[in-house]
Amino acid sequence: MLISPARLQEALDAIVAGGALSALCEVRDGTGSYAMAGGVSERGTETPVDPAGHFRIGSVTKTFTATAMLQLAGDGRLSLDDTVGRWLPGLLAEGDAITVRHLLMHTAGLYNYTDAWTVNGKLDAGVVLSRRGLRVRPEETVALAERRGPQFPPGSAIAYNNTGYILAGMVIEQAAGRPYAEHVESRILAPLQLAGTVVRDEDPGLPRPHAHGYLPGDGGPVDVTVFDRSTAWASGGIVSTARDVNRFFAGLLRGELLGHAELREMLTPTPWTTAGTDSGLGLVRVRLPGGAAVWGKHGGFFGYDTFSFHTPDASRQLTVSITTDTGRSPSTEHVLSHFAFVFDGHD
Repeated sequence: MLISPARLQEALDAIVAGGALSALCEVRDGTGSYAMAGGVSERGTETPVDPAGHFRIGSVTKTFTATAMLQLAGDGRLSLDDTVGRWLPGLLAEGDAITVRHLLMHTAGLYNYTDAWTVNGKLDAGVVLSRRGLRVRPEETVALAERRGPQFPPGSAIAYNNTGYILAGMVIEQAAGRPYAEHVESRILAPLQLAGTVVRDEDPGLPRPHAHGYLPGDGGPVDVTVFDRSTAWASGGIVSTARDVNRFFAGLLRGELLGHAELREMLTPTPWTTAGTDSGLGLVRVRLPGGAAVWGKHGGFFGYDTFSFHTPDASRQLTVSITTDTGRSPSTEHVLSHFAFVFDGHD
């Protein structure tokens, strides 16, 4: 490898020293791949983390969902300018004004359903812990958002929105004529041979090996490794490995999953709310301090954080999974600052 394994280990160890329980990564460059880890897989033990372990990828799921939607657009099954009302009539009060593009671009203006789990902008761990075994249907999530009312008129502003991707999953099911998980398995997992990726959410556990994730509770950290993922579904419910996530982004960026027009649509940058960051459809472009632009996504799911970023041609790739017990997620900027050397010399 051109990338130094010693520097990778230093970066992982720095993240753990900064408060994470564990950190694993897989890095790829033009000569090969390297998988490493630091920290412990479970509190109170010295058990090392398996770099090939499974983890919940959280909102990196959104890139899978956007890809599935664009595949259907490429098939001529739907248009990004279709309204939600066309595919899900009567579900939303503003369904005839909200388009599929609005859902994918976070511009639909819907109430973000995960805000219901926060107090003064911070995650209420007690509320979240009470939902560990709760099965949630997409229609219930949308109904919650509808009761809270819109944030702004469709298309007039941009704000991160999980509800939009729940609706995107529902539109995919209508346009594809089959369940969301089945479509993603057939059109994404199978072609790329992503054997370590799980879309179906019937099992609240994680395949082995895996590190444990935690949330703070009244008596100390609570293990949330077993957690029903139906609450996140097409917005954040997929389980994967660093190897599979890198393979997914490589296949996506190299045109193995989408036609040229659809990939161009996905990667058309729009200024995001964070300086130095632009939004595509289901992913973002981040400018690193050295000037390199990388595409990818951060995703969090209660004790687990995933950061997956890649040069535009996927010649250099980084996927990191971090477990915590604080209820706080490290920022993309913080994590990428540790691994910026992975992308040195790439525009």
